[in-house]
Amino acid sequence: MYHNFSELLDGIKKNAVKKVIAIAAAHDREVLESSVAARREEIADFILIGQERKIREILSALGEDAGVWHVINEPDDAKAAVLSVSLASDGKADALMKGLLHTSVFLRALFHKEYNLIPPDALVSQITVSEFPGEERLILLSDCAINVTPSYKDKVQIVKNAVSLAHRLGITCPNVACLAPVEVINEKMPETIDAAMLSKANERGQIPGCHIDGPLALDNAVSPAAAAGKGIKSPVAGKADILLMPNLCTGNALDKALRYFAGLHTGSAVIGAGVPIIMTSRSDSAQNKLHAIGLSVL
Repeated sequence: MYHNFSELLDGIKKNAVKKVIAIAAAHDREVLESSVAARREEIADFILIGQERKIREILSALGEDAGVWHVINEPDDAKAAVLSVSLASDGKADALMKGLLHTSVFLRALFHKEYNLIPPDALVSQITVSEFPGEERLILLSDCAINVTPSYKDKVQIVKNAVSLAHRLGITCPNVACLAPVEVINEKMPETIDAAMLSKANERGQIPGCHIDGPLALDNAVSPAAAAGKGIKSPVAGKADILLMPNLCTGNALDKALRYFAGLHTGSAVIGAGVPIIMTSRSDSAQNKLHAIGLSVL
C-alpha cells in the first residue's frame, strides 16, 4: 500500500511501462514543469499540443533540449483539445491531460461521440487523492470537479470509480464514508437518504470491494476520537479511506482547503473514460500536477 506520493512515484518507476500522455494547450510553465519532471523520472512521455513557440521557449527555460520533445502546433484551445482526444482514440496516447484551457472546452472534446472515449453506461468522475500526514496514509475525495449534483445512481458509479483507484493504490477493501452534516437520516437532507441507501446496497453486496457507511459528518469519518465521542460503532467511522462528497460545491471547497489551508500534497484523477484523464486546476502547483500524472500512469 502506498502511504504518500513519494512511495507512489517510486513504485511507478520500478514497475510501470512508460506511458504516452497527450497534453491539450500545453503552453503553461507549471504543466511543462511537471511534464519535464515526469519525463526525467522516466514515468511518462508526452505529446505537447498548443502554441509551439511558447512551449519550446518554456522547455528551454527549464533546461530541456526542446528539439527532442514531440510538439504539435495548434494555438486554438478547442482544436488542441479535440486533437488530444483523437490521439487517445487512435491509440497513440495512453492518457490525456488538460493544460492551459477552460475545463468546459476540454470536457466538450472528451465527450465528443465521434471518438468513443466514454463507454455508453459509464460515468466520468474526478477523485482527489491527498496525503493524510497524521496517519501516514492516502485518503480519497470524490467528486470535486465534474458531477455537480449527483443522483443516487451517479453516486453508485462515483463510489465504484473511487474504489477501483483505491485498489490500485493498494487499499484492498477501502472504507467509504458518505458525508453529510449529520449522522441521522433527515428527509430535508437528501444526501443523508442517499448515504443510507448506499450503505444498504453495500451491505447486500450490490456495491462490492469496499465497506460503505453513512451518513457521517467529516469529523466522524476521519477521527476515531470523534466517532467514539458520539458513540458511532462502524468499521468505517474514524477510518475512512474514501470520502464521498454530497455535491461538487462541498467537494471543491474541501479539495482547495486541503491545499491552501492545510498545505497538504494532493493529486487528482479523472476516471470512467476509455483512458485516464489528468484534469488539474490551472492554479495547481507543478508538484501536484506531477502527482496527478503519477496517478494516471498507475
